[in-house]
Amino acid sequence: MGKNKNKEFYEWFEKLAPKIGDREVSFRKIFNYLDDKATPIIIVETGCLREIDNFTDGQSTLLFDKYTISRGNGSKVYTVDIDPKATKVCKEAVSDNVEIITDSSVRYLTQLSKNFLKTKTKVSMCYFDSFDVDWRYVHPAAAHHLKELTSIIRIIDEETLIVVDDSPTTGNLTQTVEKNSPAWKILSSPSPPPTVGGKGSLIHEYAMLSSAKLIFSHYQTAWNNFNKT
Repeated sequence: MGKNKNKEFYEWFEKLAPKIGDREVSFRKIFNYLDDKATPIIIVETGCLREIDNFTDGQSTLLFDKYTISRGNGSKVYTVDIDPKATKVCKEAVSDNVEIITDSSVRYLTQLSKNFLKTKTKVSMCYFDSFDVDWRYVHPAAAHHLKELTSIIRIIDEETLIVVDDSPTTGNLTQTVEKNSPAWKILSSPSPPPTVGGKGSLIHEYAMLSSAKLIFSHYQTAWNNFNKT
C-alpha cells in the first residue's frame, strides 16, 4: 500500500509521533509492515487505551483505530481489558471500528480464536500489552503474554506480526574505564549475548525455538513466521 496511498493517516501520525517517545520508532515499523499487507487489516490487542491523551502509555488503541479506518474494506481492531474503567474510557476515545470487550485476555483470545476459525478471519497483527511490568521481576508479565500467544496461536500465520510492549533488549554490561568510550559495553563470551527482555522475554525464547523471526526490537519487540508451513 505505502505511505502515498495512506497519506491522511501518516499526516495525522506525524503530528502526534513526538509525544509517543520510546515507542515512536516501533509504531512506525508496525504501520510500515501493515502497509504491505492486503486488506482487511485485522488487529487484535490486549490491554486497551486507559487514559485519554496519555501518550506515555502509547495510546495504541487510538493509533490502531485511525490506521484501520484509513485502510477500510472491513479493517478492524479487537481489544480486551480486564478493567471496566479502562474499557469505558477507551470507548469514549475511539470509533465504532474498535470492538472493546471487558474480560480476561486469555479467556477472550481463546473464544476469539474459535470465532475467527469459523469465519476464516486472517489476523494481521497481535499486540500484547495487558499486564503491567515490574522491572524488578518481569516473569509474571512475560508468562502472561506467553499464555496470550498460546491462546491465539491457531489463528496466526507466518505473516501475522506479534508485538509485545515493554520488551527492550537486555544484556550483560560492564562499566568502561576509558574516558572517551561509552559508559558501558556489552560483555562477550562466555557471557550470553543480548536478548529480548521485559514482557516479551518468554515469547522470544519460544520464537527462537520455533523458527519464528525477530523483526525488530526497540522498546517494543516484534516477530513473525510463527506457524510457517
